[in-house]
Amino acid sequence: MIELVKQIFTSLREGRDLVLVTVTDSSGSTPRTSGSNMIVNRDGSISGTIGGGGVEAHAIKSALGLFGSGGAVLSSYNLTQSAVTHDLDLVCGGKMRVLSEHIPASDENIKLFSIMTREIEMAKPFYWVGKFSDKGEGFKVDRLVRTADRKWHGQIENGHMLDALLEGNDSKKSDTVLVEESESRLLISAITPPRSLYIMGAGHVSKEIELFARRVGFKTIVIDDRPEFANPERFPQAAEVHVCRDFSKVFDQFKVNAGSYIAIVTRGHRFDKEVLAQALRTGASYIGMIGSRKKRDYVYRALLSEGFTQSDIDRVHCPIGLPLNVETPAEIAVSIVAELIEHRAEQKASA
Repeated sequence: MIELVKQIFTSLREGRDLVLVTVTDSSGSTPRTSGSNMIVNRDGSISGTIGGGGVEAHAIKSALGLFGSGGAVLSSYNLTQSAVTHDLDLVCGGKMRVLSEHIPASDENIKLFSIMTREIEMAKPFYWVGKFSDKGEGFKVDRLVRTADRKWHGQIENGHMLDALLEGNDSKKSDTVLVEESESRLLISAITPPRSLYIMGAGHVSKEIELFARRVGFKTIVIDDRPEFANPERFPQAAEVHVCRDFSKVFDQFKVNAGSYIAIVTRGHRFDKEVLAQALRTGASYIGMIGSRKKRDYVYRALLSEGFTQSDIDRVHCPIGLPLNVETPAEIAVSIVAELIEHRAEQKASA
């Protein structure tokens, strides 16, 4: 959703309205789960996906109709019914509801998405709330934002009631929930900043890691002591690229915390060990180091002799990546990013 927020802001600022499609809730086996989003433009082009196939095609058709009528529509899909699954060419066997809402390029919407974009760039979490209200024969969705400082933005009424709903929102179960009460319906989305991935080293494998990790939602930060490798031309879309004098005290200028990931892929054993020793002194959630088991054992013995404990060593994923029997830089990067995704999912499930 984070990348789509930026796209929406750009579109609105350029005077282009759009329709946002959101999976509000799901059960059983479905193409995508609650919180999945897709933008539909006037020309029928899309960004994002709610799972493809018949459900997405139906949602796009429904969304295009809103450019004329405005407002919103909430569609239900029962993928357990044979007639429906035959029509949509699906055999998932679950249920889902999909909200399509027209977002005009109004000053109010531009301001709201500007605030959201600013919060994302500052890596601050926020709540994005859709308030359903009647609109003649249909309904519309008024959007509100509550930033990390607990301030509301948008057309806000009954702020205390909304605060209470947010505090009761079970975000551990899902980042997006549809709250339906007798007199109101609210779509509550908890938007959290992307995990920061510190890629230590800027060689061939690092270049591929940055590409794949960014595509799956990590904030990529590349660090190396070689300016001919660590530069914006080589990593044009990385969030940050830094050239360090050497690898000593390399994390001192960064805020490495429990939401941070570290992938150590420097050009040599000595540098990997030096970076790993410093990484173990941070609160990073994930620490991985490239290398063979022989190299790993050598580095571990050296660190233990320097005062690190076995508990420290147990934090490290080495050899880094899932065991996929890979060889090329791109293949190695796929195995590493797959492990990052797995770790992120486990973190979220246990939160």
